[in-house]
Amino acid sequence: MSQGIYELKIGDRRYIGKDTQINKKKRYKEHLSMLKKGKHYNKHMQRAFDKYKNLEYDTLIEFSNIDPETLSAAEMFYIDMFNTYIKGFNKTKGGEGGNGLIVSDIEREKRSKRILGENNPQAKITNEQFFEIVEMLKKGSTNREIASKYKLHERYVSLIRHKKRFKKLWDSIKDYTPINSEEQLKNRGKVSEDMFVKIVKMINEGYTNAEIEETFNLSSGTASRIRNKKLYKQWWKRLLKNEKQEVDFHETTQIL
Repeated sequence: MSQGIYELKIGDRRYIGKDTQINKKKRYKEHLSMLKKGKHYNKHMQRAFDKYKNLEYDTLIEFSNIDPETLSAAEMFYIDMFNTYIKGFNKTKGGEGGNGLIVSDIEREKRSKRILGENNPQAKITNEQFFEIVEMLKKGSTNREIASKYKLHERYVSLIRHKKRFKKLWDSIKDYTPINSEEQLKNRGKVSEDMFVKIVKMINEGYTNAEIEETFNLSSGTASRIRNKKLYKQWWKRLLKNEKQEVDFHETTQIL
């Protein structure tokens, strides 16, 4: 039975949790069922789901053999790393479970060392490869190029790029200034306004970022930035303005 830590995402907010049957996505199915019924115990998650009608899921780390204490420490580690207690849906800092386990900060730090960097039994690269990737990022290599070289998923490379993986190793790097590659610069102009409207429609219909990026052949992270209105802000303003005008017109004609 595999155990691990998972991430749920609604809009731009995350929830981190642990699952003792993560290979079957047990907790994800339970969350989704409650949200669809409108009976989720986390009211903030429920309101967000009612608004976006979408629940993204990702497995952050999976263990084939781990004790409950270390699993809880891993949960607290990721809650702290993504800051989901302050800026996400988590209502505690983690570690609580069916056995009422609460791990001290000292014990948490001790156990967290087991899952950092290449000590992580599920780490996809070594520490040496991490530093090689950082140098490639500095030279403008794309997520796709790095993923291909190290046999990684582009999303995983994106997490490294944005310092969401190997956090302790990142602390030792002081001169990180990634530059845009030619491919990244070309990709900026890859989305036309007509395509943008189609992407927004897919977002509203509940498609995931990965599905949108695959449909339009976009680099990893592009759909997320569009979803969160960090790209094409003028188009967002125009689209929202037009939608408001349509609503106002419809309401006016109904009155007449």
